[in-house]
Amino acid sequence: MTRFWALVAALMLAVTACGGDGSGDAEEGEEGGGSIRVALGDIESVETLALFIAMERVRERGTDVELIELADEDLANQAVVSGQADVGLGAPYALIEGSDAPLRIFCQLQAARFFVVADESEYPDWQSMDGETFTVHSRGSTTEALARIVEQEEGIEFGKISYVEGSEVRATALLRGNVKATVLDIPNRNFVMAESPGTFHELPTPDMKASDEVIFGNTEWMEANQETVQILLEEILTVWRSMVDDPAFVQEQREELGLLSDLPAELEEQLLPYYEQGAEEGLFTQDCGGEAVVQDDFVFYHEAGQLSGEPEELQVEDFWDLGPAQEAQDALAESGN
Repeated sequence: MTRFWALVAALMLAVTACGGDGSGDAEEGEEGGGSIRVALGDIESVETLALFIAMERVRERGTDVELIELADEDLANQAVVSGQADVGLGAPYALIEGSDAPLRIFCQLQAARFFVVADESEYPDWQSMDGETFTVHSRGSTTEALARIVEQEEGIEFGKISYVEGSEVRATALLRGNVKATVLDIPNRNFVMAESPGTFHELPTPDMKASDEVIFGNTEWMEANQETVQILLEEILTVWRSMVDDPAFVQEQREELGLLSDLPAELEEQLLPYYEQGAEEGLFTQDCGGEAVVQDDFVFYHEAGQLSGEPEELQVEDFWDLGPAQEAQDALAESGN
């Protein structure tokens, strides 16, 4: 509880720094067709671009969208718990199970696909990492869950799990020698390999069937704002389906909307390949997921030690609300999309 209230206090300061508590904005947004406050506990990146496109489309439909950028996923999660934000991104299974937090997941955004990249001279294999430091994204993240499963499958124990937010940040630290082994996403893995060929290699990772990122909401807000939730999901599904049909759609929309204008040139080169590879590998949801996705998540996060309940005993409705996604799909089908 001490940690919880410390997080809430830090959150209040962070939200104030972003421009107030959001309550006035919510009331103003309701008059213009609803409002939504999105807590982002990560840096803006190639991976978040598709969501920013969907958010712009939500704005075009008359719904006010406020992005609340916070230092890490813990703060973003607590923003949604406390009502300072309406929805968040991440994988909050442990938080929901451990605290009865008023949260429900309502859409899988992306399936897990990570690469463990290590300095080959330091760590030629997993056994050489026994007792060593391994760097992941954040506490409770899919990357931390992956680390715990690697420990089980390889029979090793990391000396320390280091938390560094942002795949771009971890990639830069790897190239500078500040980090020797870490988890990277597709564009940053490609970037590191291209920048320093022969220095790094990939360590094998277990097959994973799990959500890398889901979108979840405060249940009270979701109940009171069903139309806004549906608009958000309709635009997410429309963008996700468009980029799978043609990955260049994301690049075109970025230029048209003026998004991520300060993206470094070396990462800009990885933008299209990332969405091409992601579409080819089936990373991007086409239906927000369903019971099969939830069951895969239960198994993965239980094996990773983030869910204490046995997967077969966990109830879908205790973690997810599947109704909004189905309503959004039905609405898109009726409109011919």
